[in-house]
Amino acid sequence: MIYLLSMIVVLALSGWYWYLRWSAAPDVLKRSVSLSLVALIVVSLAVLVYLDRMDRTFMKDDTPILVSIAIDLSLSMGAAPDPRSEGEIGTRMQRAQKVLLPIIDALDAADAGVMVSVTGFTAVPETVLGWDDNLPQVREVIEYVIAPGMLTEPGSDLGAALQGIVPQFDNLPENYQDKDVRKFLLVVTDGEQTIEKGDLPSALADLRSRGVKIIALHAGLADIPEGIPVRDQTGAFLGFQDISGQIYTIPDRETMAMVAGTDPAAGLYLKPENPGTVKQISDFIGIQISAAAASSPMY
Repeated sequence: MIYLLSMIVVLALSGWYWYLRWSAAPDVLKRSVSLSLVALIVVSLAVLVYLDRMDRTFMKDDTPILVSIAIDLSLSMGAAPDPRSEGEIGTRMQRAQKVLLPIIDALDAADAGVMVSVTGFTAVPETVLGWDDNLPQVREVIEYVIAPGMLTEPGSDLGAALQGIVPQFDNLPENYQDKDVRKFLLVVTDGEQTIEKGDLPSALADLRSRGVKIIALHAGLADIPEGIPVRDQTGAFLGFQDISGQIYTIPDRETMAMVAGTDPAAGLYLKPENPGTVKQISDFIGIQISAAAASSPMY
């Protein structure tokens, strides 16, 4: 706005100068100069208004960003469809990681201060990485530490996990206390709860009362059976693992929809398998993803 006002002043002074020249000129020249001057001022003002709007569109938001990532490490996150019919599309966890990694890259490139924490959960939550502004390190944790070998325990309790994350937002890093910050929780799970001791609605209410916006990244295919793959030493698919008499694991959409909530400004429900997921998350947080990630068919 200051830029626009200053240019209007410059145009006004220029107009005054040409008016003085016009006052001392012959009548024919007066008409020619006056019409040209009016046209110049109108076009210049239109251009300046357009540039001012463009400035507002691309204005960088330097409000600090805090993102807590909660990842389900239960056995069902290692589920995948039959590769003989669906191809090798990866496990639920691997599909979620393909979404998380470009988001971390975009956070690393953001103009605002960014801190990320990573929590893994099954029956109880465990901190994998506390609040950290070293985004390359966070990326390594997401890509390499969250590995198939961690997915060994059946069952998860989403309510207990979120109750354990609430204190993270009460104990922010010193540089982020008493500041206007953007707070997000990114929950990665298939929503399948076999342990329900934690109070999920209460945890969600506690997070929202602290101004935390929640992104529910719901892994798992709704209409294609998925199970825990069993492979031989060469990696060839042999079948699905039998877990307590069950072969297939079913993602729970209803639970994850409740996590996202009904207010689109405060919550977001997404599937890592759907196109455009990375772009939707980046828009929701207020960051820009790379052109490569935006053009990828996966996202």
